[in-house]
Amino acid sequence: MNGELNIKKIDDYRWEIPRSGGMRVPGRLYTNERMLKVAEKDKTPLQVKNVAHLPGIIKYSLAMPDMHWGYGFPIGGVAATDPDKGGVISPGGIGYDINCLSGDTRVLHPHGYYMEIKNFESIWQKEEINCFDFKQEKLTKTPIGYFLKQRSGGKVYQLKTATGEKIVATDDHPFYTKDGMVPLSNLKEGQEVAIYPFKGVPYQEPDDRVILTEEDIKRTLAKLGKDGAGSATGQILKHLYRKKLLPLRYNSPQLPYILKLMGYIFGDGCIYFVNRNKKGIVAFYGSPEDLQEIRKDTLSLGFKCSRIYIRKREHKITTHYNTYSIRTQESSCKITSSSLAILLVSLGTPFGRKTARDFSVPEWIFNAPLWQKRLFLAAFFGAELSIPKNLSAHGYNLYCPVISLNKRKEKVTSGKKFLLQISRLLAEFGVKTHKISLREEKTTSKGNTIRLRLIISAKDDDLINLYTKVGFEYNYKRRFLGNVAAQFLKEKKNTIREREKVASRALELRKKTGQGARAILAMMDSNVNLRFIKRSIYEERKGIPRIGSAFPVFSEFLRKATEGLGTSGMVWDKIVEKKEVSFNDYVYDFTVKHPHHNFIANNFVVSNCGVRLVRTNLEQKDIKPKLRQLLSVLFNNIPCGVGATSRLKLSTSELKKVLKEGAKWAVARGYGEEEDLERCEDYGAMKGADPDKVSSYAYQRGRDQLGTLGSGNHFLEIDVVEEVFDEKIASVFSLFKGQIVVIIHSGSRGLGYQICDDYLALMRRAVEKYHIQLPDKQLSCAPLTSPEG
Repeated sequence: MNGELNIKKIDDYRWEIPRSGGMRVPGRLYTNERMLKVAEKDKTPLQVKNVAHLPGIIKYSLAMPDMHWGYGFPIGGVAATDPDKGGVISPGGIGYDINCLSGDTRVLHPHGYYMEIKNFESIWQKEEINCFDFKQEKLTKTPIGYFLKQRSGGKVYQLKTATGEKIVATDDHPFYTKDGMVPLSNLKEGQEVAIYPFKGVPYQEPDDRVILTEEDIKRTLAKLGKDGAGSATGQILKHLYRKKLLPLRYNSPQLPYILKLMGYIFGDGCIYFVNRNKKGIVAFYGSPEDLQEIRKDTLSLGFKCSRIYIRKREHKITTHYNTYSIRTQESSCKITSSSLAILLVSLGTPFGRKTARDFSVPEWIFNAPLWQKRLFLAAFFGAELSIPKNLSAHGYNLYCPVISLNKRKEKVTSGKKFLLQISRLLAEFGVKTHKISLREEKTTSKGNTIRLRLIISAKDDDLINLYTKVGFEYNYKRRFLGNVAAQFLKEKKNTIREREKVASRALELRKKTGQGARAILAMMDSNVNLRFIKRSIYEERKGIPRIGSAFPVFSEFLRKATEGLGTSGMVWDKIVEKKEVSFNDYVYDFTVKHPHHNFIANNFVVSNCGVRLVRTNLEQKDIKPKLRQLLSVLFNNIPCGVGATSRLKLSTSELKKVLKEGAKWAVARGYGEEEDLERCEDYGAMKGADPDKVSSYAYQRGRDQLGTLGSGNHFLEIDVVEEVFDEKIASVFSLFKGQIVVIIHSGSRGLGYQICDDYLALMRRAVEKYHIQLPDKQLSCAPLTSPEG
């Protein structure tokens, strides 16, 4: 990142990010070189740079030595803005909270499988998970920063959406909504939350069986006539061993990327060998955006892909009906590497002109775990499966997805075999297919070309399984439309199910009361019309009811379901149930290193905090004999848990004094010492604080919570310093081995949450109102001189 941001060293403890792009001031980081490297890992300097874009910011965007990732602002970030120069105020400069999920929550991995969050405990340092880049409106991946596990001590809720998605989480866990990230405690039935419909398949740990050996490579080289070309064999083997691609096993970390590349090459890629030395070239064709993903994956294997070439092409296509001239823009990239080409061919990837070659799905893929099979299929579908869309004459039904394959007449048998193998793989994901159709497509100088088509069932369940379990790789557009299609079909099924219930209920009422259609319609709590009731009670309905005109056609559904979400693949889903559940188990969470700080849990897009350490002069030997008594005293004197209230019963007017006077209010009433104020920023109170700007609902929520620890993931913990790794730093903080410390994680509870929610909503509207351009939505702000500011 240092290179990307051009960070300049001023001295051993100061570093500067020069102005570039939309930055209004430089960034200034107070840290040493060692700590800077740590900060760069979680992209803190990028957030420092982003803050420098705020209107009216003066002098520098600052980051203190405790800097780490935050929400818009980095934690430890400081900025000042000038109201006379359009300066703004941004809630992004304020921190948030830890929040947790039940252990069986599914977390989506970039390889398209899911794992329960509790199973990340021993592996999280090495893993990446899916998240969203809200700025670019696309799915991406992020390393995990920390893994959190603790006993639940507060309110836990189950959330359920209209399409049946469910999740169990603590009341403070944030969910992505039209108002941004909102804590579960503040979500209401009828409100919409963001869902990522793609579910993936469960993770199964691959075994160490060998797929490819040195002997397999030598056999491929011999077939291609490259085994005698000087030292080519030795060089290729050396390259593959150096990149740890030999021997290749099912549990090799490179295999997922190989499977994706293979799947795509079966469709929109090719392998060929050129010149006397038969130099291997692997080429890919697609949109520039999709090719960038391929380039990233080839780097993961240790191979550098070329830049993306873009050129205009003219084609003549002859069909049964006419000859057409088409102008297109072709994008491609390639890897010039005999070792990669030979590796892929040895694994069963076709090379040369695919229409004139026999090829099939390599048998070893059928022995792979389901999630690895998915990678191959999804990449192949990214290249070859037809785009999800509705019938032109019927907006409620989607076309059957089709896989097309062109073969020379003499190669049709192998084409059929390949498509039957694809059908066999799809069956493992619960997706049915129809018979393979054949049609003579055109005649060329090289012989007849036959188009083979494998048609996938258009039944709702088959399409839902296709788009939520298999999906697409290397094709952003199809992935986006596949997610929307899956959500459309789920909501359509729900609507038809409800209409079936209404029809059944109408018939029951007819039998019981003898009433006519109009009277029965008046008794129904539904949006069906009179014609529907008449058909239900007077006619013998055959099959399931039609969807009804009140349900949107696919194009209209797409527009509404993705409003504000772009082509990210996220869609809006309505909360139909929120209920408190009894929960006595561990809860879990991650922090992630992506600046937009989110991940996908049970298909919900969620976010996730801070703690304080209080030093004492006690040692372990001092309190161990009295530990039980100490715990009793703490429990008796610190209100905590669900519904815990303070002994302080404050009126709204007194609570306003608390907000205005801050720590001074507490010291004046014996809850602290005067010297404590000397150690507080601004002596524990912010000048100019106006309690009248806080909503009455916020006061209502916080009236009886001052002095309480809270619930959910809030805790107080007695700890002992077990090990000192840096004596110098420890001495600065007066910490020593065997010392007793107290770790506290609390928060502003209902009062602070409500204040934050009220003003975040205000700021988001202000950004649009004043046309403020920001690199990160979490920097939402308003001009200081505006009514909102």
